[in-house]
Amino acid sequence: MTFGDTGSPVGEALDQIAGRLRTESTRLLLQHWRSIMEENRLPSRNKIDPSQLAPVLPSIWLCDFMREENRFRYRLTGEKVAKRFGHKLSKHYLDDLTDPSYYPRVHRYYRNAVDFPAVLYIYGRLYAETANPIHGERILLPLSDDGLGVHGLIGATAEIIPRQNREAPYLPEFQKHVYVTLETGAIVEESLPV
Repeated sequence: MTFGDTGSPVGEALDQIAGRLRTESTRLLLQHWRSIMEENRLPSRNKIDPSQLAPVLPSIWLCDFMREENRFRYRLTGEKVAKRFGHKLSKHYLDDLTDPSYYPRVHRYYRNAVDFPAVLYIYGRLYAETANPIHGERILLPLSDDGLGVHGLIGATAEIIPRQNREAPYLPEFQKHVYVTLETGAIVEESLPV
């Protein structure tokens, strides 16, 4: 049994997160990440099988955590993610791509996923700092080069309710963050206004 298996405290917490997921992108990525975990070890980037994620690759992104610099550098981004920014994010840093007024918030939740370590599920208004925010969900999953420390994140971002009219005023006025700590399976939730 791995620590992410159903029946373990972490596995039961991850099952709860899986039950909240609304999009194929986030569900398939979480399922694949859990399938490549080994006993008491975080999955490695090298274990990711793109063929298992083919239908959702446009919504997936991967970044490295540059611990010495306290920065995140994107390794790759799917087409849907790149389209949000108008270009591929590969080799760009999170702080170069995020509005400076919003960056501390985004950096904090990326760091929480690394430092706990934790799986992070976000629901609500995404890309809130951009001209085209969406009502969506995002999942961040830690990756490790050695199975122990977190060296990067893989994630998926997906729109839940497509806006037919981009001028329509409705979008959630919040983000809900749900962390599953991978040491104990504790669930930590917070709601933040956007």
